[in-house]
Amino acid sequence: MAELSRPQLERFLNAGNLESFIDAVAEHFPGTPGTPTRKAYVSSVRVYLRWAQEERRSVLNAAGDTAGAYVASLQAAGSSYSTQHNHATRIRTLYDLLVQAGAHPGPNPFAGLRLPSQKPEDQRLMYTPDELARLRAHGTAGERLMVLLGSVPGLTTTETLSLQWEHVDSRQGRLHVRGQWLPLDDELHAALREYARQRGHTDLFGASGPVFDVQGDSGLRRALFRLCKRANVPYKAWRALRNAAGWRLLQESGRAEIVAERLGLSTLKAVEVWQKLLKKAQAQAQSGEAGAAGAAQGLQDS
Repeated sequence: MAELSRPQLERFLNAGNLESFIDAVAEHFPGTPGTPTRKAYVSSVRVYLRWAQEERRSVLNAAGDTAGAYVASLQAAGSSYSTQHNHATRIRTLYDLLVQAGAHPGPNPFAGLRLPSQKPEDQRLMYTPDELARLRAHGTAGERLMVLLGSVPGLTTTETLSLQWEHVDSRQGRLHVRGQWLPLDDELHAALREYARQRGHTDLFGASGPVFDVQGDSGLRRALFRLCKRANVPYKAWRALRNAAGWRLLQESGRAEIVAERLGLSTLKAVEVWQKLLKKAQAQAQSGEAGAAGAAQGLQDS
């Protein structure tokens, strides 16, 4: 088994010869040539190298932010939680080898990575109000509209991509989705009208066809990923916009059935996580108020 040589690996990378780099490091991976384990490691390294090449990131001098950015790109591409785990684990092994051979200065940039949870109850990530505000502030008219559609009425990627101008009533501020007309709040109504004007649509001239020209779910996720980078907001999948919508609806109504109906959920079970979060937030708020009252009383007694 040949030792890993940093100068040789650098030559491969500088020449864009990713396959020669892979061949050099593959000998040191678990498994034997042709086995599923070895193939899986090779595949993961190939995906990572292509990403690093596209992002113009150094492989042999990878910094501490590399791991988080890479996993975020996998999320943006729609990779499952298990796929993200597997890819990140294999690239961590790659850097263990590179550091040990002196081909990377260390420490391993993937060593302290907090991988996404595979527990369903931990997958209810949501964009905070501050993060949503920053996304809207840094977005184009189309991007602002996408963020609002995901975080206010809680449209899914499929519903967003299939949205037609015929489904939009901009004069009355309504949107026809899930077999019903949903009222738009002032911000979403204004964003929709602004985007429509940019596309040449007005109240007087009816438009037809798709509202967005994004290609597929992956295109929509990439658009959100790019916006997050521009706004300096940690990327979370599209469902995090929808989760923000559910959280907001539950806070406003306090009723799980209303949330389920508005978001098109088939069961109330999907709302349980938001209910638990709301109860926790309310308990913390009450605890904070009690603490403030006690402090005020203490000042009066002193």
